[in-house]
Amino acid sequence: MSVRDLSLEQVQRWVVSFLILAVASFPLGALTAVSRTIADEGRRGDAALLLVVMAALGTLALGAIRMVHRRPPLSAWLVCGVLPAAAAAVVVLVV
Repeated sequence: MSVRDLSLEQVQRWVVSFLILAVASFPLGALTAVSRTIADEGRRGDAALLLVVMAALGTLALGAIRMVHRRPPLSAWLVCGVLPAAAAAVVVLVV
């Protein structure tokens, strides 16, 4: 069995990465719920604005995670930060 040896610094980076992900995930869920409620009230423009905020928050979180791992923050992977907002847009604005 092959076990990858991680240094203390690498483990710390992964722990911080998961903390950033967790801290960013809670507001994304809350913004999804709020934008759904706002869209149900007929304020679709305001709901769309919250979805833009969600996309920005997701992108910033991924950029921060990349910086923790000493990678350049600008990358094609930042598109993944928009995915929660895109999924929420389908649920909130389309359904």
